Amino acid sequence: MHSTLPLLALSLLGALALPGIALAQQPAEVAAPEPAATPARPDLLAEALPAPAAREAGAPAKRILAGNVVDEWGNPLMGATVMVTGDQLHSVSTNSSGDYLLPVTGPAPVVRVSFAGYQDAERIARGPADLLFKLEPITGYKRDLKKRSKAAVKAWKR
Repeated sequence: MHSTLPLLALSLLGALALPGIALAQQPAEVAAPEPAATPARPDLLAEALPAPAAREAGAPAKRILAGNVVDEWGNPLMGATVMVTGDQLHSVSTNSSGDYLLPVTGPAPVVRVSFAGYQDAERIARGPADLLFKLEPITGYKRDLKKRSKAAVKAWKR
């Protein structure tokens, strides 16, 4: 059972990521006949992604920002929250290397990064250098957290 779980997860992820593939895999009776001038199997990636001309005229262009979040010593911060200011519905977390991929719209979004025990950082993303975040720790955070934890345990035992 453990060996089939990763395969199932990958197949579901693939189905969610590229919905155009499902159209290409329909039975021959359901699919419309292709003209003879086109190849028998078109590029699936080109089919799944909309062409630039197919976008709506008023819709902003979507792009993906890639960056990195590290602590004061340059160590990657896994699990830091990265979001565009004003859009709390679309946030991402950093991976074990501190890297993130954030889908955005608009020319220069304001990117905000937060992590427990560190001061939040906010920057306007104009170029690649603006997407690298070095977070500084909050002074006395560990001491205060320890004090609050002891107080909570003491209150629970009463």
